[in-house]
Amino acid sequence: MATDDERPKLVKRYTRLAIVAGFLLALLWPLNSFFFWIFFGATANFTFLAFYYRPRVEKKEEFFSSPKFSTQQPRQSGPTNVVAPKNVRLIIAVLIISVFAMFFLLIIIGIATSEEGAVEDTAPIDREVLQTEPNNLDALTNVGNSFYNKGQYDSALSYYERVLTIDPTNSGGLYNKGLVFYQIKDYQKSMEALRKCISLYPDNADAIVMLGDNYYSQNNFNEAITWYKQGYDKGERGAGLLNIMAYIYDQQNRKTEAIRFYKETLQQDSSLVDVYNRLAELESGRAEWYKKKSEDWK
Repeated sequence: MATDDERPKLVKRYTRLAIVAGFLLALLWPLNSFFFWIFFGATANFTFLAFYYRPRVEKKEEFFSSPKFSTQQPRQSGPTNVVAPKNVRLIIAVLIISVFAMFFLLIIIGIATSEEGAVEDTAPIDREVLQTEPNNLDALTNVGNSFYNKGQYDSALSYYERVLTIDPTNSGGLYNKGLVFYQIKDYQKSMEALRKCISLYPDNADAIVMLGDNYYSQNNFNEAITWYKQGYDKGERGAGLLNIMAYIYDQQNRKTEAIRFYKETLQQDSSLVDVYNRLAELESGRAEWYKKKSEDWK
């Protein structure tokens, strides 16, 4: 059992250990769940011990005679402030700071270590390839894609144009050119490139859907749904496409098609709250069920 004189030292020791364990938790948990549970347990244990060994505050017993007439003022109503002992406040402050530090550290580590959805930038390697093989279509496309991913559309377009200069019928070059013009809202040039791509490669579902996107962005829903339907028939089943198709049918008062595609959207992504809410309006008989699902995902 720790004496009263030893308690402050123990509090400092376990507080430091809790902070160290917390930072190790933040650093190592992405590697394996084993590290997470080890250091999570250590952090929780040291935090508990830091609070357990905080110095005791003993109440002094005071004895008073019972005066017949008290001069004590009546207690005033209103809020009161409870001041925690200094060492307790210090521990709480340190723990709060450590929690925030771990939070931001987790974000940084997550960004640095996450590979899901990451696009590897091979531009430096591809530029070396282009020094000896200036007409290498793959290298030209990859460098163009690197600029595109950075939002440098003019530079990306220049590389895609180089691809098309070498091979005017290149599928990727035509699609990427249409994609760049779509991003800068030059819909006319985007549709020209995409139509040429589709005429040469009628099964290119990506180009077909992108052409639909051009019409949709110009609020031409009739043309958009025509191209979206073609992309759908060729195997495109992404939640984004299905949701847009459902929305267009909804706007056209084609209730049956709207319900069908909203439901297909949820088969691809069951977390879309807005879709549940809209289905609750379209299918009033199942409104409660849709509303419950919507609440579950909020």
